[in-house]
Amino acid sequence: MPLETIVINAGGIFLPWHHVSISISAEEAVRTAVITGHVPSGVSPPWPDDKATLTANGTLLLTGYVRDLRPDQGPDDWQATITLVSRTVDAVETSILHKTGLVENKDIKGIVEAFDNLGIGIEAKGSFETIAKHQIEPGESLYSTLEPLARAEAAIIHDTPEGKLRIVKKPEGSHSGGLAAGVNIISASAEFSGEGKFNPTIVRGQQSRGVTAQAMRPETRATDPSVGRSRPKIIVLDGEATASHLKNAVEWETRAAAGLAVSATVSVSGWRDQGGNIWTPNWLVYVRHPRIYLDQMMVIKSVELTQDTRADGEGTRATLTLADPRALGGSSSGSKSGKGWSAPEPKAEYSAQ
Repeated sequence: MPLETIVINAGGIFLPWHHVSISISAEEAVRTAVITGHVPSGVSPPWPDDKATLTANGTLLLTGYVRDLRPDQGPDDWQATITLVSRTVDAVETSILHKTGLVENKDIKGIVEAFDNLGIGIEAKGSFETIAKHQIEPGESLYSTLEPLARAEAAIIHDTPEGKLRIVKKPEGSHSGGLAAGVNIISASAEFSGEGKFNPTIVRGQQSRGVTAQAMRPETRATDPSVGRSRPKIIVLDGEATASHLKNAVEWETRAAAGLAVSATVSVSGWRDQGGNIWTPNWLVYVRHPRIYLDQMMVIKSVELTQDTRADGEGTRATLTLADPRALGGSSSGSKSGKGWSAPEPKAEYSAQ
């Protein structure tokens, strides 16, 4: 598999390097890259907080900053390890600065725009409910105020190659060619667990306006028949507990639990599918591997892209963490997989106590 031409611009070009690892997840707001190599003598290295970009064959993969610089002098060698992080790191780690901390009658995109005092940027795909009132907690970060709102909309948050936040409700693309044992899969493993799965899942909350039972004590519940016994779990919803938010949240929690309990990890040669697209979280790919009982469409939850140019290195590889598409808001297209890969189709039941 040909090597990717990787260009790292961080306070200047950092060359030569011999190992690169890039981690991207559909469920995390900050992607990272770790680069190991030699800084030429007399050249100043990239320093923490320098602006940085990383491309592979011209495809932008990360826009952000140098996070860490770790020079290392051993008995026979000297090298430096540099960590890059997405611009979105400031949405996770810093506090919102806002005169009142209050936003009214905005959807999730409008709330982010109101509180984005650092200019990180937001991309939101899909329709979102208008929220009557949202008050931040003192010291809260943009991500921490956004995450429960996204959960209530059955949406996920991740970052983009340009270093912006992105909110979506379902998988956004499909990879061509698929993955198959004996064809392009180097190694594969799966894990089936009952940990974290509940039956029923109950979500409760309150609305900021009104004194009726629907405003003060609403709840929804959803079952997961794959659990097979009573394992109740109560979750308190942050923010406005409207009927649609409660419904979205309980169905999302049930699907997400199933996605965490059952997953596959597949290693492939190269970073790209047959169409030339880099393996991308929240995209679909068909996977066929009888030894892990898998024969169905899957969604990519996370990707680790590695390239090692040393003679004894593994070259260019991608490690994909996969789940049933329903775990990230997608739908089932039919499955020939083993029983353990079945995912729930939760139906929320709404009531007011």
